[in-house]
Amino acid sequence: MIAMIRYLSELLDQRGRRHLYAMLAAQAGQGVLQGLGFLLVAPLVATLTTAPVDWGRFWLWAGAIVAAVSAHHALLAWSTSRGYVVGTDVLTGFHERLGNHLATLPIGWFRGDRTGPIGRMLGKGTMDVANVPAHLLRHVVVGITAPTTMIIGSFLLDWRIGLAFAAGAVLCASALRLLMVIVRRNDDDYEHDIGLSASRIVEYARRQPTLRAYGVLDRPELGTLEESLVRQQGSQARLTIRGAWGLIAFFGALQLVVTAVIALTVLFTLQGTMTVAVMIGLMIVTLRMLDPISQLGELAGTVQVNADAIGRVRALLEVPPLPEPAVPAEPAGTGIELRGVRFGYDDVDGGGPVVLDGIDATIPAGSFTAVVGPSGAGKSTLLKLIGRFFDVTEGSIRIGGRDVRELGSAGVSRLTAQVFQDVYLFEGTIADNLRMAAPDATGADLDRVARVARLDEVVERLPNGWDTRVGEAGSTLSGGEKQRVSIARALLKDAPVVLLDEATAALDPANEAAVAGAIAELARERTVIVVAHRLSTVVAADRILVLDQGRITEHGDHDTLLAAGGTYARFWAERVRARGWQLR
Repeated sequence: MIAMIRYLSELLDQRGRRHLYAMLAAQAGQGVLQGLGFLLVAPLVATLTTAPVDWGRFWLWAGAIVAAVSAHHALLAWSTSRGYVVGTDVLTGFHERLGNHLATLPIGWFRGDRTGPIGRMLGKGTMDVANVPAHLLRHVVVGITAPTTMIIGSFLLDWRIGLAFAAGAVLCASALRLLMVIVRRNDDDYEHDIGLSASRIVEYARRQPTLRAYGVLDRPELGTLEESLVRQQGSQARLTIRGAWGLIAFFGALQLVVTAVIALTVLFTLQGTMTVAVMIGLMIVTLRMLDPISQLGELAGTVQVNADAIGRVRALLEVPPLPEPAVPAEPAGTGIELRGVRFGYDDVDGGGPVVLDGIDATIPAGSFTAVVGPSGAGKSTLLKLIGRFFDVTEGSIRIGGRDVRELGSAGVSRLTAQVFQDVYLFEGTIADNLRMAAPDATGADLDRVARVARLDEVVERLPNGWDTRVGEAGSTLSGGEKQRVSIARALLKDAPVVLLDEATAALDPANEAAVAGAIAELARERTVIVVAHRLSTVVAADRILVLDQGRITEHGDHDTLLAAGGTYARFWAERVRARGWQLR
């Protein structure tokens, strides 16, 4: 619990931490007063069973009980209201810190398989974290401080019963620890499986056209969604069943302790070594101690689940961001140099082998460079490194003579515009999606880039023109239309370096020439690097880099590489044959 409170405090500012610690102090005081109120029953009963009755002492003890109960309820009211304030503070701090931290992580960290867990963390995980100070901490703190106060007080009433309580506390604490370990181990599996299911559900919804086209909706052997849901159901069942057994063990230990204490109390009274007043007081203490401890046991699983949620938040906040320079450097031009570049995804998150190994290349400012090679050669990764999606493992990448790490992420972003094969459009209008690149762009600016990217004919065809909503992820547009929106957005940004990954791959042949023309226009004024498969794009390049197995095996212009008869020549021959292929 101490670790959980420490994690919570890290999500709060100085004012929020003061509120948290004040709330905890009030809750601890509440527990002490609750235990004290029950302990004071013993001297009250002793006063009544002693002849003659000392009514002065009776009213003294009665007044003390009333004062303890009143103070307890006052602290209960204050700490409960303060808990909601702290919960709101935690929620605000969580969103702010997580949002700021996510913005500093490498762009390449945001893989598709992380969308589900992050979405769940921002949804249910957020409420789990805020729920801790708002609802759970009071029960946990009171469940510890009230019984502790009663156990300490029982030593004053009868040291033998105090020892029995102490031994019972060790037994119950061990059972509670076992319960929380069971919940933690199984909750990790459950959270992993439910995050995977969330990703599969989103995938299933978005891939309906493909699933229906190939008739795989009712084929269980292809049902990754069904498999993930079955796995989630299994992990949830294990969490519930094993947690129930842990709860049974805890309550069994608690009942054993209560039974033993009551038996000892009766035995000592019958032996004449304990007064009736002390017996009644200890009976009350024993029975009233059940409530906070039972509630603590019932909430132990929930507490552990919420502690795990806080731990996942902390783990995400500990993902190292890209290092940023204190004072970003300024580039002297837009030429690009790669020197001894080595990179592997295993160096980022243990996810794979080395992708690029010993890349050396110089791309002059204002040139048009095409990158070609077989699938898996590292072409897309090369563009992502230039755009600083990741930092290189070894070597350096320089833009304008400056290492991209010296320029900083914001500096690289200002210098580059990127068009990748997986185009994502946000919910909103076409104009909204273009203005992400230039929020102050005028209607004339939009029309200009639309003409270059051949987006103008798409806008004219749509019912509401620029104000047409594109749907989630651009679902109302075709792949070619989304590609043109992406190219227009890059044009609007007007960055000196443009990175295009298979920019014409999603376009039909009728539009390929138009987009190729737009790329050619970019090349006259900017440094352009294209991962290309289309023949027209490759031929237009000033320089071609051939990547194979993470290395540059050839470089030069089209005619030079064709005459060399190497990998590029084979690539060209295959593309020519594919272009000439037709149904007869």
